[in-house]
Amino acid sequence: MPHRKPSPIIRAAAVIAVALSAIFASGVLWYHGPELALARGVLVLAWLAFATLCAVSFLRGAGARPLFAYALPFAALIVWFALIAPRNDRLWSPEMARTLTYARDGDTITLSNVRNFNWTGPAIADERWETRSFDLNKLKTVDVLSLYWKGPRVAHTYFSFVWTNGEALSLSVEIRKEKGEAYSPIAGFFKAYELSILAGDERDFYGWRVFFPKEDIQLFHTRTNPLQARKLLLELLDSANALAKTPVFYNTLTENCSTEVWMLTEALGLGQPNDMRVWASGYLPDFLYDLKVLNTAHTLADLRDKGHIMPRVRTALENKLEGPAFSNAIRNGVPAMPD
Repeated sequence: MPHRKPSPIIRAAAVIAVALSAIFASGVLWYHGPELALARGVLVLAWLAFATLCAVSFLRGAGARPLFAYALPFAALIVWFALIAPRNDRLWSPEMARTLTYARDGDTITLSNVRNFNWTGPAIADERWETRSFDLNKLKTVDVLSLYWKGPRVAHTYFSFVWTNGEALSLSVEIRKEKGEAYSPIAGFFKAYELSILAGDERDFYGWRVFFPKEDIQLFHTRTNPLQARKLLLELLDSANALAKTPVFYNTLTENCSTEVWMLTEALGLGQPNDMRVWASGYLPDFLYDLKVLNTAHTLADLRDKGHIMPRVRTALENKLEGPAFSNAIRNGVPAMPD
């Protein structure tokens, strides 16, 4: 008995569902399949061929059987993907080797595994991990920095917490890279990376970037007061403690350096504004400027122009500046927040 031909809408919906699921399955197989790239490629091509065969058979009138034949292995793949768990015991890249933790005693916080590498090349450094203590009563404000490495649309976000004595501590939310691993926004959808929160000396975090001459860092002061800065800092550090105990996966959309900016807006009492620029990370300064988080006494173009710190970073490194001297030097010329 011939199968009843489904309506064009059902046929189109079924084919789209197979196509989208095949794309997703290809990503899972590529990022979690065999270590050998050739073997992964063969698996991906085989899956795409199987999905195409099922879709074509369905369109040619074979009824729903080809769709069921496709749905069963796809369901198994989904279960497998769901069971892939994040880990803290991989072979990490040296700059990611340790996890940040902290303890609090009253208004004193003590951070373990603060990174303070002395970089002598893009992948060469004297490795130093330190324990540092800070008085929360002397926390002054927080600056936001955008690291551009792929044009104006894509940037990485840093928070730098500044104390009254000029000392600064940089925090970075990013992937926890394994040895030899490189970042891909596509891989970030497929549980390819664990999430990491790093704390480091500004000379390490920003000084490292001089070995990547096409990159640019822009620094922006925020109107964050000491109590708001404290709230943001402790929330980030609590998250770091949680990650040290229970790792989670980085996700390109939901768990990354830009979405953590909502921690900043919440600390400022602004909630979580629904704005696409939270995800279009290169436009975060525009987003924060419109919220009046930045210094609106100047135009954003002026803030960007005066916020380019890499020339000052190079000079500070040449002059062997460290600590508050380094942090003050790279902020020279950045418009201060009005009183």
